[in-house]
Amino acid sequence: MRKFLAFFALACLAHGGPLVMVEGDIRNFFPLDSGVTVYFVERDWFIAEAPASWGVTLADSPAGLCLAHLSSTDPALPGEVLLVRDGTALFRPSGPLPPVALPGVRMTVPLRPFRADAFGPAPAPPRSGDSALTAEIVAQLDEDSMKSHIQNLQDFQTRFCITPQFFQSAVWVADAFQSYGLSSVAVDSFNFSFFGNQYQSANVSGEIPGTSPDPAIVLITSHLDAITYNNPEEFAPGADDNASGCATVLEAARIMGRYQFPNTVRFVCFGAEELGLIGSEYYVANASGGGEPIAAVMNLDMVLYGPEENRGLFVPYNTISEGLAVMFQEAASTHVPELELNVTYSPGTIYSDHASFWFYGYPALLGIEAAVDDNPYYHEDTDILSNYEQYWPFGAECARAALAFVVEAACADWLGIHGDAPSTPLSLSVFPNPARGAIHAAVGESEPESLSLYDLSGRLLLRSSGGVLDVTGVSAGVYLVTANREGHRFTSRVVIAR
Repeated sequence: MRKFLAFFALACLAHGGPLVMVEGDIRNFFPLDSGVTVYFVERDWFIAEAPASWGVTLADSPAGLCLAHLSSTDPALPGEVLLVRDGTALFRPSGPLPPVALPGVRMTVPLRPFRADAFGPAPAPPRSGDSALTAEIVAQLDEDSMKSHIQNLQDFQTRFCITPQFFQSAVWVADAFQSYGLSSVAVDSFNFSFFGNQYQSANVSGEIPGTSPDPAIVLITSHLDAITYNNPEEFAPGADDNASGCATVLEAARIMGRYQFPNTVRFVCFGAEELGLIGSEYYVANASGGGEPIAAVMNLDMVLYGPEENRGLFVPYNTISEGLAVMFQEAASTHVPELELNVTYSPGTIYSDHASFWFYGYPALLGIEAAVDDNPYYHEDTDILSNYEQYWPFGAECARAALAFVVEAACADWLGIHGDAPSTPLSLSVFPNPARGAIHAAVGESEPESLSLYDLSGRLLLRSSGGVLDVTGVSAGVYLVTANREGHRFTSRVVIAR
């Protein structure tokens, strides 16, 4: 993706030991050895501070190094290139990075450490929500209302994160949240450093308190700020990037504000995303420091551009978000069957605010137009609502899919987080693993009521009653198994060998 990230405000932390590239799926290395710090993860390799015997040494330490996500085979990287692999380059910059994408580079980000528990087993997926309630709420999302939100945000002329117009738009969003009946509405200002200068931006939030005695927290988020390659302080309309995501959050607040849910639902629009996820990092650091029980995050970033040849929604997930991915696939497919989905295990996709939650060990999903790389209006003055009229109702379909997931999560019983969960949460066991013929499953010591097999894109392949599933005809690979027992859903991975 061409999304530009910088993380310039974040210091690169050195923990000692060499920086190495390790071959293999990081899920096979968990729990990580003490002293190992991970900085980047792809499907079958990762970069970490680890013993030199683990892999190929790239540098003495991570200090001062950056990652670039490439859009060409001959990128203009300003410095010493240490690694190029799978469209990602590790390099040591020779000077300050510019505040826009480099030629041939989709994204640049200084190395940032993950929390040690960010690669642990995914939290057990919850009991499904009330499908009838979800259908009732999703049906109320209004395309014209969504367009109105986008136009209102576009009319501020610019929402570059440090401008007066950005703060005016933040107040406008807060007023909308207030009018929709949300509580704890706030415009939370924060200071940050960028290229050695100090600036201020803000996040906007509101919530529907959960009715459970000890509710989990479900978030639907977007970034409010916008940027253009030229003169963003004067004109950065950002209709798709990212008034479209904010419009989804606003529509969700407008509709859901009339209801109550077992879990707390928060609606958040972040500032300074375009300068490096700064607002979301500030938000998540505070949430993590306060021990908040965040169970699910749905982040929306660009959902208007849907050309016929690539009219779909890309939803990447990481290890700890596998359960959310299955839940999203089921909710979206049920309530928005006309929308093409690409739900994919893609831990290296860190170009929007969901990544701040991943770094702190919270499960989160991103929803973004699949054709974003081809969007001719990206970060341009032409990113205006009228240029997307031909693609509707694509934007509304994406918003409905996100809304369906959030409602399901708001009604769900999150094992290990929800207050009435057992003190020792049950888990799903799958055996044999690897499997060749039939697989057997147990939840705790009991047989589940049903089993389902999904590929890593979230596509349902098989389903059976009871605790046995015949996978004889399934190709070799890694798959997700879900089991239902007494209204709860559990997920595990299984390797099928041939």
